[in-house]
Amino acid sequence: MILDLVASSEPTHTARRTWRITTAVRVFAISLCAGRALSSQGTGDIAVPIVALALVATLASLVEGMGTDRLQRWVPVGEALLVAAVVAPNLSQAESVLLYLAVPPLVGGVRHGWLSASNAFLVSAVALALGGGLSVKPFDVAPLQSAAFWLVTGLGIGVLAGVQTRSIRDLEQRQAPYVATHQLMSQLHDLASRGEVGLDSIKLSTELVGRLRDGTGAAGVAVYGHAWGQPLVQLAGHGDTGSLISHAIGSSHTRRSDVLVVGLRGAGHQLGSVVIRKPDGWTEESRASAQAVADEFALRLDTAMLFDEVRRLATAEERKRIAREMHDGVAQELVALGYLVDEIAFLTDETRTVELADTLRAEISRIVAEIRFSILDLRHHVTDHRLSGALADYVHQVTQDMDVRVNLMLDESGPALPPRTEAELLRVAQEAIGNVRKHARADNLWVTLVSDGTTLLLEVADDGVGDARPKSRHWGLQSMQERAAVIEASLEVTSREGGGTIVRLHSPPLPPPAIATKEYA
Repeated sequence: MILDLVASSEPTHTARRTWRITTAVRVFAISLCAGRALSSQGTGDIAVPIVALALVATLASLVEGMGTDRLQRWVPVGEALLVAAVVAPNLSQAESVLLYLAVPPLVGGVRHGWLSASNAFLVSAVALALGGGLSVKPFDVAPLQSAAFWLVTGLGIGVLAGVQTRSIRDLEQRQAPYVATHQLMSQLHDLASRGEVGLDSIKLSTELVGRLRDGTGAAGVAVYGHAWGQPLVQLAGHGDTGSLISHAIGSSHTRRSDVLVVGLRGAGHQLGSVVIRKPDGWTEESRASAQAVADEFALRLDTAMLFDEVRRLATAEERKRIAREMHDGVAQELVALGYLVDEIAFLTDETRTVELADTLRAEISRIVAEIRFSILDLRHHVTDHRLSGALADYVHQVTQDMDVRVNLMLDESGPALPPRTEAELLRVAQEAIGNVRKHARADNLWVTLVSDGTTLLLEVADDGVGDARPKSRHWGLQSMQERAAVIEASLEVTSREGGGTIVRLHSPPLPPPAIATKEYA
């Protein structure tokens, strides 16, 4: 997706450079023709062909500079035909301008390769042979020989240029997406460093909802977007937005006077829409005001969603890299260390040494198991745009070796969540479930997810030892709070009645409760 965007936006450096070269070739050839005419026979009858060739050269350069790629490929052939048409009627008197016959094959070779040079040569040769043979009376082979000399010269240089520049064009073509991407990312980095552009799609969507709510007095506002190839998702909302999704996807056949749908037009594509419910109806002025606010945010939101996708891809790749390093590096080394401990226990008869070796071996096994769980956390992600499936699969994998009863309640009856929101919710759930596994000594684990269009709730509860509190120099709780803040949600960690702990992420934010205690690694 991103490379397609880059490729479609680049006026290639190679095309600009070769256009300058071929334009210079044409200017030089016209100047040389005029100079030869002045030095040998004066302008006289040759002035008209020179002016005609100058017009042909100008037209060809303009089409090469501004025309489509398909049209540009026909320029050498068209120019060859027009040049032959200008030269052929005055072949016996046009010795001074014959050298311009070399230009179309030369241009074709420089711009498009040896095949284009050959096509231009053949068109010129056929047109010149037919036109010259009919116009020269009595028939004289000398002018045709002179014309053939320049045609062959143009063909030779054009073929040579095409062969020599092909490798350069191929290299630049392979590098072009990376060059363009580097330029775009450099500009984006500069803007972000100066704080001139917001790159958080959730915050921008929330700001858009606020502006529309305050500016129109709406009772319900929902922003929907396609999130770069994903299904339509609700990016932000205010009020009861459950009934607005049908208007966003066009499935509501009844037009309502209190509902306005405003399109969000991104950079060359339909980004999504904003659905606004205003109980007292809409006037032309309020419609125009809502459209103006949406237009103001559309490109900014489109850019932020693209940046979210870039960040998601980069983050996923980095998590995979770290997981590989952990598996192939420290995990393997710890396994090797375990074998060494086994060897020590085998070689000694001292009871105390054997006991210490067994203790060390058990600790190494525990650390290796924790690393494997960490690798699972790093590699696990939301697939098919459904958080409930990813969450259920993760809980199953983590608890299959635990003596704990798992209770899942997963309700995703509402519209799909933004990819970034899904990712943050999954990471919070992983952290909370991991702490139950490591610290709680629980008999039961309850995992609840509700996303019904009006409520977003993630809850992880256990009936373990409780007494949850932030642990010094461990960042589990802080990490969960930061992830919740990213998606404009609140995070509560409370004691469960009857024992255990409840981790609850809720959006919109709830009043902050007293935080209970449990050690979070």
